Amino acid sequence: MSKHKMTAYAPFGLQPDSLECVIEYTYSPGSPAVYYGTPQPADPASVDFVSVKLTLHTIDDSMQKMLDEWAAEYLSEDYGRAKALDNAMDDDR
Repeated sequence: MSKHKMTAYAPFGLQPDSLECVIEYTYSPGSPAVYYGTPQPADPASVDFVSVKLTLHTIDDSMQKMLDEWAAEYLSEDYGRAKALDNAMDDDR
């Protein structure tokens, strides 16, 4: 397991555009399926949310909670998860 950071854009706030933030997450590479002896299914790579911070703004605790929820959901959806996996693999090279 390793820890990584990536830039993302939260689609809410009072700004005319999305708010830039840095999401910190852990990455586990998973393992391939094993077919000798007793077959074992593959264990897919995973990303888990750790924290998120806005890069150019400060927010109060209630807005931070919303930002945390958004970032955790972002990492669980296809696009955000794929971006995090690519970022982690690039970092590990």
